Amino acid sequence: MFIVGTKSLFSNLIAFEQCHIESSNDITSYIIFMDNLIKSNEDVSYLLYRGIIEHWLGSDSEVADLFKQLCQEVVFDLQNSHLSRLSADVDCFSNRRWNVFKRILIYKYQVNLNNPWAYFSFFAAVALLLLTLCESFFSIYAYYKPNS
Repeated sequence: MFIVGTKSLFSNLIAFEQCHIESSNDITSYIIFMDNLIKSNEDVSYLLYRGIIEHWLGSDSEVADLFKQLCQEVVFDLQNSHLSRLSADVDCFSNRRWNVFKRILIYKYQVNLNNPWAYFSFFAAVALLLLTLCESFFSIYAYYKPNS
């Protein structure tokens, strides 16, 4: 029930900003920025955990759906808003190699990197795999090219 009121409030505020040229686009830029941040209910949970957002809706997935629905037919250039620099910083941070690699490990392979021992064990496993490959290579190499 509360999501209907929230959705209509934000929709009306976006429509007001879109229709009145002299008004600022603060609400629209905020909604689009949040839509870019929130892609799933896990994102909402993380933002709640960090104290960035609060919600009184039924679940985290309802919040994610709310932002998806609000931005469906909105024409807006985020580069021309007061959040453009923040959006660029977020994009830069999320596209760093280590962060992309970490995201793949967490979401695709379910690796928990919250513990420092997880990093140590991951890198130890990679080192052991590399040493095993080196050992295999030199064993095969010694078989085909024996010392004379």
